[in-house]
Amino acid sequence: MTHGRASSAAGFTLLEIMVVLFIVSLVALLIAPKLSFRKSDGLAHSTRLIVREIRDLQWKAISTQRMVRLEYDLDRGRISASELAPSGNLIALSGPEDRPFRLPKGVRLSRIAVLHEGKVRDGKTFTQFFPSGAVESTTISLRDSLDRRMTVVIRPITGRIRIYKGDYQEKTVPSFYGPPSGEIPSLDSADDQ
Repeated sequence: MTHGRASSAAGFTLLEIMVVLFIVSLVALLIAPKLSFRKSDGLAHSTRLIVREIRDLQWKAISTQRMVRLEYDLDRGRISASELAPSGNLIALSGPEDRPFRLPKGVRLSRIAVLHEGKVRDGKTFTQFFPSGAVESTTISLRDSLDRRMTVVIRPITGRIRIYKGDYQEKTVPSFYGPPSGEIPSLDSADDQ
């Protein structure tokens, strides 16, 4: 007779299985909204890539004590970087990073506003990073195929980066803190009077 009791104690009851399923479902409902199962947003991803590139180039300009440029090709949706060599030639920068990179399909650079050229809507332009840590004031506007927009603003002197959802435009043009030619002026050439 003990044989029957041993076989009934070996399995789970229906009530135990239901309690475990309820607890697992409850945990899944609490955690699932925090997880992202959707494909990454091309516009937000592109903005993050550009911001990362800006920060990398700021550090490169300071650490190498050379002028560095972030170059934009608005027609092709391509972003690259170059360094001004002591000889005066521009040397393309590449490496293990995503440099140069293309924007994903459906995302484009709609406008770049830089002090040395104003607002650029097509063609090529660039942002200059100076060895002192200063950077040319730049506003980068991106747009995707759904007409969503994001704007990256680089402040001069500090190089502080702001990201705005939508199409943000500066109300005033900030001053340019650096020589437009990329050369550092010498104090010896000043006339004493």
